[in-house]
Amino acid sequence: MATQDSTKETFKVQFSRATDYRIIPATGAWGGVTPNGEIVFDLYVERQESPESIEIEVVDGKQVGEKRYPQPQPIEREAQIGVVVRPDIAKAIGEFLIGMADKAIVKKEGTEE
Repeated sequence: MATQDSTKETFKVQFSRATDYRIIPATGAWGGVTPNGEIVFDLYVERQESPESIEIEVVDGKQVGEKRYPQPQPIEREAQIGVVVRPDIAKAIGEFLIGMADKAIVKKEGTEE
């Protein structure tokens, strides 16, 4: 029986950052599938919108109340960035994030607070 020798290869990967690189906060994502089968999504930050105005009540030089207008303020989802990826890349990113989340959860549970 003939055996085939395997060839070992090593690749070096160097990381760099684009000149406009920045860290983007995200509290969620929203998106879907494009007509040509790519995945498109926005990373957003969810926060309460600032009021148009406030009315502060002061008694003897101390604040005792505050009213915000309009009442209540809506929750805003502010898109930080849009991303378009192939389905296989989306799946790989998802698996990567799940793996990192699992490691972070285990690390947090292993520390005393």
